[in-house]
Parts: sequence; C-alpha cells; structure tokens
Amino acid sequence: MKRRWPWIAGLVVLIAVLAAGYLMKQAGVFEKDIWTVTQYGPRDINSSFYTIYNPKKGLIVVDGGWTEDEDYVRSIIMSLGGQVNAWILTHPHQDHVGAFNSIYADLQNITLERVYTVDMATHQECLAVAPWDSTDSYLDFWELGVEELQYVYTGDVLDILGLKFEILHTYNDHVKQYSRDYLNDGSMMFKVTGPTTSMLFCADVGVAESDYLLGLYGDKLKADYLQMGHHGFGGLNDDFYSRVAPRVAFFDAPDWLMLDTTGKYDNPEHVKLMESLGSEIKSFNTAPNSVVLE
Repeated sequence: MKRRWPWIAGLVVLIAVLAAGYLMKQAGVFEKDIWTVTQYGPRDINSSFYTIYNPKKGLIVVDGGWTEDEDYVRSIIMSLGGQVNAWILTHPHQDHVGAFNSIYADLQNITLERVYTVDMATHQECLAVAPWDSTDSYLDFWELGVEELQYVYTGDVLDILGLKFEILHTYNDHVKQYSRDYLNDGSMMFKVTGPTTSMLFCADVGVAESDYLLGLYGDKLKADYLQMGHHGFGGLNDDFYSRVAPRVAFFDAPDWLMLDTTGKYDNPEHVKLMESLGSEIKSFNTAPNSVVLE
C-alpha cells in the first residue's frame, strides 16, 4: 500500500492542475492568441487609421489620419505597449499620413521597427495629372528621411509577425497610363490573412483600377472583411465589391458622408450595395470597431 501512495498523489495533483487550468480558461485568465483589427474615427472627418494587434506578437499600424490626429494616434499606440513593429502607409495624402509625419518627427516613447509604403510618382508628376490635389503631406514625409522605410511593389508577399500580407496593387505602369489621380489610384491595396480569415484594405484606389484588378485577381479578392475604397465615396466599382462580398464592410467616414443627401457623395448607395451582399456596415458612427483575424 505504501508504494501506491506516490502514484495516487501524483494523479490527484494532475487532476487538480487540469481542473484549475480549465476553470482559468473559462474565466478568461489565459489570453487568447488572436489578431484584432480595429478601425478608429477620432473626428468628424474622413480619415484612415487602423491597428492590427496581438498582445503576444506585436502591433501593426495602418495609416493614422491627419496631423490633427497625432495625439489620439500616439495615445492608442502607447495604450498597446508603445512599440510599433510595422507601420503601413498606403499613400501620402494628408488624411492618411499626416499623423505619422508628426509622430515620426518626435517619437518620444514610441519605438518603430519598420515602415512600409509605395514607391509613388514624384510630387511634380502627381500634380501634373491632378493640379487640384495637394502634395504638402507628401513633401513633409520625404523631408523626414525615414530610416526604417521599405518600399513595397505589386505582387510582393510579406510575412509580418506571422501574418501574410499580399500586396495586390501599388503605383505602377497601369496607373501611370490610365489614371488621372496618381496619389489615390497608386495607393497600396493589400490583403492580410490570418489562420482562417482575411481582410482586404483598398486604401484610396479608385474606379480607374477596378476592372483591371478584377481581371488580374478575380476570386482572390474575396475576403471576410473589407476596407471600402476611398472612404466609401467614389472609389471602386460595384462589380469589384460584389466579387469581394465581405461579412463586414468598413467605411472610413463620419455620418455626414454616410448619410449624404446632397448627391455629392455616393456613400449611401455603397451602403445599400454592401447590405445587399450581406455585409455588416461599420463606420465612424460606432468607432472604434473591431474584428478578429481568426
């Protein structure tokens, strides 16, 4: 009998450990190893700012919004640990790169490992085809001399912290030939894929690229989650969005765009389209909005 006690005691300890582990898991004590994508809308104006965050692996920031959003973006980054493993800048318009410019000029307690962006046409070329546009933020970005910068090109596939990033579109010869809006149409479209779900970021790619991208990728455009092109107005065409057919469609826009009655912006029409496809609509009205890359 004495020889059996150690075995019985070990079994009791094992059962106790397993039971405790189960109870802790049910109580949420064990942190899930998941990636959370969050859309932010800090002010009543169109902008683009997302985080892709896993507390066990790191933080990825997409764009950031206007210069005026600097303090808000900085506070979000610090609340998630202060270390940005990758900052993706889709294109150098002020509502996408402004906050980054201000933060990078004075990082303070933020640490930054890598910045990914598009090898865009020169600011002179951009203004030549779109003289109504502004390249001030573009010039501000280049004056920073970002040391962590890495260009991405159409067709690149990146592994960032274990997530797969497929670069589906950047400024290229097709944009140069067919677009009259280089900064928007040449912005970075990418698809990020988790274990079983994916999200397509369309940045400000517009209608001039819609059929080209449909022909190039077809069903590869399908994704569980979608950032609508150009904040939901203008942007890509209905056939493009129908091919993506996401579960959730993110509009980087406040209510005055989402509910426009002037006819100047087509957000309401795009809302109806996405709802007809079965998509749940997310906008700044309910931001911050999050989904999980499972």
